[in-house]
Amino acid sequence: MIKGIRKEFNDMKVRFFGTLIVILGLFFILAPFQKFTVSMLEGYMGNPQVEKFLPGSMIERLKEWNFYINTQWYGKNFGQIIPIIGILMAFPLFAREYENGTIAFLLVRRSRKEIYSTKVFMGLVGTVLLVLIGGILPAIFSSIAQKSYEYSVVPKFLIHNIFGALIWYTLSVIFSVLFNDQVKPLLSSLGLLALTTTAGLIKSLKFLNTFSYTLGMSIFNHDKVDIKYTIGIVILSAVFIFFGYLIFDKKEI
Repeated sequence: MIKGIRKEFNDMKVRFFGTLIVILGLFFILAPFQKFTVSMLEGYMGNPQVEKFLPGSMIERLKEWNFYINTQWYGKNFGQIIPIIGILMAFPLFAREYENGTIAFLLVRRSRKEIYSTKVFMGLVGTVLLVLIGGILPAIFSSIAQKSYEYSVVPKFLIHNIFGALIWYTLSVIFSVLFNDQVKPLLSSLGLLALTTTAGLIKSLKFLNTFSYTLGMSIFNHDKVDIKYTIGIVILSAVFIFFGYLIFDKKEI
């Protein structure tokens, strides 16, 4: 079991640290430049096309640190890559073993149940760690930079971030089990993300658009976590993990 965990860590460390660098880069492009961003937007005041989407009242609110960092980080930059993080951490888990022909070697030494549980668990740990780091960056930066910040919103956004990544992680695990190369699981996951996002624009299908959840719209609008959607994600994710195991257990190698 220990060897299996060590192997999975080695397999995912490049993806993990590469994604972490992207998250940190995005944050430090955004957070220290509040005044620059606001002044740049103020330069466009008077342009009817700009004011149609960004009224002056919104620009004034962006001068408030809480509003600026929450909307631009949780409600925009970080929130938009949450599903991508889940997909990136899951798509090669099994497909790479099939593609490289190493899955047969693993099955000689370990049971399918152990292989599946170790891979899924380690990928999940990596996903949660990335989301946790990204989710607490506003609190850490605000403390160091001595910004006045409402820290109570962080746990709420973290719930949306973690479970928003979880649903796409577990979905991508299924694609990784199904396909024998790494390209197809990645493209299938991204394609499904695009499809559900587009379908979610239809009012009756808006629940399919997970971005409304990952961006924390219920927190911005009602200052509370969307409990029903969160429970739905937990149930679906458990089903996806179980379904992925059934496929892996029966798949011919």
